[in-house]
Amino acid sequence: MDSQGSHRSDYEAVVQDVKDLKNDSATLAGNIADDAKGRVSRMKDKASDTVNGTLGRIEGTVSDIWNAISKTSTQSYEAVERNVEQRPVTAVLAAFVAGAAIGWVLDRRR
Repeated sequence: MDSQGSHRSDYEAVVQDVKDLKNDSATLAGNIADDAKGRVSRMKDKASDTVNGTLGRIEGTVSDIWNAISKTSTQSYEAVERNVEQRPVTAVLAAFVAGAAIGWVLDRRR
């Protein structure tokens, strides 16, 4: 019975080793999954920060461009207004000539 008992304990040891291996594999897989989730989360946060920073810079640039265009158009309008007030006849003649030239160009296209 010694050899049969020995085989049985060897068998039980192998069964226990397989169970331990399964448990260790499950634990390792869980650890790998947790590590991967953590890495993905950090990458997502970094990408989000990068996108937000880029969008902030774009917003600032667009705002600067809009302010420059607004300032320039206001200055142009004021210059034209001053010109019309100082020389009304010249302004009317210039508008007439510009309208005639545009009309002539559009008529030639047909």
